[in-house]
Parts: sequence; C-alpha cells; structure tokens
Amino acid sequence: MPIRSMEQDRAEFALTQIEAAHKLSGELPKEIRRHLNGLPALIRMNGLGQALAFFRMKGTGSSHELIYQMVGAWLCAANSKGRIFTEHNDILSAITRSDVQHYMAAQNEALALLEWLKKFAVAILPAAD
Repeated sequence: MPIRSMEQDRAEFALTQIEAAHKLSGELPKEIRRHLNGLPALIRMNGLGQALAFFRMKGTGSSHELIYQMVGAWLCAANSKGRIFTEHNDILSAITRSDVQHYMAAQNEALALLEWLKKFAVAILPAAD
C-alpha cells in the first residue's frame, strides 16, 4: 500500500464532502461555500468549541449543521485519519470532555481540514448571487 501524507488524507476527505454538498438542492451549496469561508476566523477568535456550538445551534438541515457534521466526522469518526477524539462520536461532547492537549490538537486539525474544505468549496460549489 502506498504511503500517503496527512495532507492527502485531508484533501481526499474534503473533496468527498464538497462533492456531496454539490449534489444538495436549493441554496445549501452556496451557503456551505459562504460559511466555510468564515469558519476559520470564527474558530481563531472564539475557539473550536464555541464556533462549533454556534454552527450546531443553527438547526437541523442547515448549511451550518452540514459543516458541523463534516468537521465532527473528521475529528471523531472511527474510520477517520484525522480522528483526535476516540471516546465520543459527537464533536461537542468530545470537546467538552477532553483535556487541553486534545482540544488544541483538534482545533489545529480542524483548521487544517478547513483549508481544504474552503479550497474545494471555491472550486466546486456555486458562489452566492
């Protein structure tokens, strides 16, 4: 099996997520593109936990929730190469129960993933009118 870098794994995951978002109906793809652009700054200003709590509170089926799920899957899913948290499947549960080292690692990993998500969103998803 060929050796792959973490950047390649992040890029592959992000591309898969954005391709799935592109297939969504209505305004969701445009909203996802727009909200992905602002999330890294929100994380840097408020921290990963507060930024994701804000995205989660926006409600089921929203573009915010879909982005929340993307980041959560990368950081928590059992088959994810970016898995930081092993105890919980929900990112907010994991963050609130983690130590500072895991929290900071997750924040850094989320920011690295978001760079790929943003790049692919700009390349694939439609821009807002």
